[in-house]
Amino acid sequence: MLNNLKALFRATTQKQPEQSSGRPVAAGLPTGVSQEDLEGLRLDGRVNIKLIGLRAHPDALFRWDDDAYHHIAAVGHVDLGQGAELVRFYLDNDTWLQANIENGQVLEYKLFDFYRVAHLSDAEFDNLINGEDKQPDSLGAQSIPFASTSDEARTCTYQRVWGNNESVWSPPVMFEEQVMTTESLTARSVTHHAMLYERTIQDAERLEYLLLSAEDDGEGSFMLVQNVGVDVASIDIDAI
Repeated sequence: MLNNLKALFRATTQKQPEQSSGRPVAAGLPTGVSQEDLEGLRLDGRVNIKLIGLRAHPDALFRWDDDAYHHIAAVGHVDLGQGAELVRFYLDNDTWLQANIENGQVLEYKLFDFYRVAHLSDAEFDNLINGEDKQPDSLGAQSIPFASTSDEARTCTYQRVWGNNESVWSPPVMFEEQVMTTESLTARSVTHHAMLYERTIQDAERLEYLLLSAEDDGEGSFMLVQNVGVDVASIDIDAI
């Protein structure tokens, strides 16, 4: 699992006391990672992200036309083991910026949009993860046709990044995320069953990502979150 996760992000329950997670209250960051390491990003801070070049590519489903500074309302942390981790900064405009870190060094950033969220029953969630009758476009499928929310007639196809390339279906990767918000000094745990997909944006030398995640918040809420994202350079991040 670790190798798959690291390759993915590099290529391109119970509430726990905050002290036990090793994360300083002021920044919401994991131990060993500072604001300086993350372009100044921190819990309760603000960030402006410049993606001007993306506007020239109408083929992209991901849109970023807002030049405002956005509040960082929550910070998530995923420990992948062996010095690898993900730090996620959740913004007030329903997007989130992810840093892929290894041995304290940031390897890359990705910016995702909560494109669609579907709430699931306990039975629906279990069938999505463990059901034997896998549909061609289900979580873990080799490719996913994905419809635009702004143009009902437009569908883009994304290819699976994780798993065996020859397999028609691969099981989603499970990991735990500890999320801290500005409203609480305790981190809550969210279990993700995730699969990453990608496609090349037409007439652009960049990839667009589709991250599907079946999520269990440990408090009886289940959902399938469809995230669309792109790579972001550190120079495009202005945090205060």
